[in-house]
Amino acid sequence: MSDVSRRKFLTVLGGTGAAVAAASGCTEPAEKLIPFLVPIEDQTPGISTWYATTCRECPAGCGLHVRVREGRAVKIEGNPDHPVNHGKLCARGQAGLQGLYNPDRVRGPMARQANGEFAPIKWDDAIAQVAAKLTGAAGNKVWFLTGHETGTFDRLVSGFLGAVGSRNRVAWEPFGYEALRRATKEVFGVEAVPVYDFAAARYVLSFGADFLETFQSPVEQTRGFAAGRGARDGKPGRYVHVEPRMSMTGLSADEWVAPVPGTEGQVALAIAHVIVEDGLLKGGPATASLRALLGKFEPEDVATKSGVSEEVIGRLAKEFVAGPSVAVAGGVGAQHWNAAFTAAAVHILRPGQGAGEWPGGRPVRPRRQPRVRHACRGQVRRRPGVGQIQGEFRQPLGRNRHGGGFGPA
Repeated sequence: MSDVSRRKFLTVLGGTGAAVAAASGCTEPAEKLIPFLVPIEDQTPGISTWYATTCRECPAGCGLHVRVREGRAVKIEGNPDHPVNHGKLCARGQAGLQGLYNPDRVRGPMARQANGEFAPIKWDDAIAQVAAKLTGAAGNKVWFLTGHETGTFDRLVSGFLGAVGSRNRVAWEPFGYEALRRATKEVFGVEAVPVYDFAAARYVLSFGADFLETFQSPVEQTRGFAAGRGARDGKPGRYVHVEPRMSMTGLSADEWVAPVPGTEGQVALAIAHVIVEDGLLKGGPATASLRALLGKFEPEDVATKSGVSEEVIGRLAKEFVAGPSVAVAGGVGAQHWNAAFTAAAVHILRPGQGAGEWPGGRPVRPRRQPRVRHACRGQVRRRPGVGQIQGEFRQPLGRNRHGGGFGPA
């Protein structure tokens, strides 16, 4: 043993280890290294470059800073100067890199084959096929399917359809806000999705809206909710969640009220009934039409149908008018058959309904969105009078994490 030098021992050990690794198939495949003989202008090897952009994992549009090394994005952080998220970012935003490097993502144009499946094609072939389809096609036979889009791309799609003489554009969202849009139109006269000021509210009454998860802009709403929950004058804010199931947002509530599924709107109108009948409405009496509507939702009757006791309904009404409050409907609570009715009923717990102002209510600030049809592809196919669709364009919508969808993304 004394005849074996340290150098010889390490040489034998290294050679044996390499042989074992090669025999087991653990070697890395050979790759061609391309040095930066002609470096990219804005890239320096070993030095990170940060780019400002916008997150598209959900319609909220939070601001991002993306860290890039040698031309590859390696980290995503929130943009502290962005007015929506102020530097914060949710888990979906942080996971944006997983979508960027997903091997199944759409990397270029795809066309439907004879077997009904999509396959990638070259850009020149895609442009030629589109031009051939559009040549001589009637405008009402051309459809453009996108996700929720605003800004420049929204104007580009609208301009393109206008050039071919079509108005057939369909926008698809994993969680649609059609019921909320319709309710806002019927109650406030504005076809838009409202924005809620959680930071100024000392009392939050949610009817199924998972505003800390997927509803509208969760990062912005979480920041506002945290600010509103803070103690003021030694008293913290209060949050009551009305929903049949216990959601992740509901777990953050001070109180969970579980009504019979589909009766959330009746509970909201029963609360409004107590506010009106007990004279808690500020700024003058309620209008005759409002009293006639609320008269159909006596707390005693609603308690029997919803499973929420008359005492709880009365207490929620008194708590709601005690200070700056916000009532919000949406999320899973606005996906059943009478979702528009539920959203409209919760909207009535807002100011400006006829004469009078709800104590503590805060006005809804509409978030205007493009006027496009929101539907799924199956609804387009079944639309009466559509006939044969001659041209159909799809924007890659990204992999839907929540089920459904009509694009091979």
